[in-house]
Amino acid sequence: MFLIAFPVLVAVLLSIVIPVIVGAAGRRIDRNGHAGVRRNPDTEALFTVTNRRWQSVLFRALGIAFLVTGGLSTLVSIVESEEMDGPGPLISAAGIAVAGALLVVLAIGIRRFRVDAFDNHLTVRPWFRATRIVALTEIGSIRPALHSFGGIDVKDVNGRALFTATKISISYDNIVAYLHQRFPKQQTHNSPAPSDVKPWQGATLRAEWIPLPRGRKGTLESGVLLTAGAVAGRMYTSELIDLLKHRVGIVESTPSDALSFLCWPDAALPSSVVWEATKNLPADSLALLADPMDSGPTAALTGTELTYFSEWIRTLPR
Repeated sequence: MFLIAFPVLVAVLLSIVIPVIVGAAGRRIDRNGHAGVRRNPDTEALFTVTNRRWQSVLFRALGIAFLVTGGLSTLVSIVESEEMDGPGPLISAAGIAVAGALLVVLAIGIRRFRVDAFDNHLTVRPWFRATRIVALTEIGSIRPALHSFGGIDVKDVNGRALFTATKISISYDNIVAYLHQRFPKQQTHNSPAPSDVKPWQGATLRAEWIPLPRGRKGTLESGVLLTAGAVAGRMYTSELIDLLKHRVGIVESTPSDALSFLCWPDAALPSSVVWEATKNLPADSLALLADPMDSGPTAALTGTELTYFSEWIRTLPR
């Protein structure tokens, strides 16, 4: 039992020490960054983008709770190891402690993030890297962030990530407007117009790339207009990619359109309307359905046609 308890105890101790080390390293990076990034005292930032305070507080509180629970449970498991049937409780307790350490480290990064906007440059402090000055000419692309919070991913001309601002970040609207107004004209071609992206045409389905607004603020994201006869539906590119990767089984059109679906036949529950409409299709096919669904699929993609459609979706701007 000692052979198992010793490395587990070491892991728990490291999970307690690592956040302290990361925090100290972050403060050292900040001091060095402030020394290396000289600001004109007469020039104030136009605005500052940061994460919400409650985000770091939430992660830190959860992390500390996990650390305390995991640490105490580990000690109890070691003391009472002779009465236990196996190492399961000990390993589980250590896992909780390690998870707590990771949450505390994430809280440190969330709190450190900061972007100061000036007339001709940004001062960026990432989660775990040194503060740097980013000239507008260094910005290579601005793309919609495809995670659950949404937002924008900003990368340099070499494709390296500069920062991500989520929709819940402080001054998110300001950074979006700032980049839209000041992004160098010679680089705006990185975001093609819909007319620059050739549509895809199949036997029964046509697909066109379009920007789609999302949410109350109407932030534009990459989208696709699907047309089959009299049926037309707009769907987000990110959701279609999840569909093609089988992360989801069905994608529906935007609320402002007449209801339509693009789905895998095996995604529906037996006896449902969708199942009845697609039960005769191969499992590896995509069906476009619209009301009334009892008339069957409006369009279906199989074989090479499905392959070409998938390749077209994956090449779309995001």
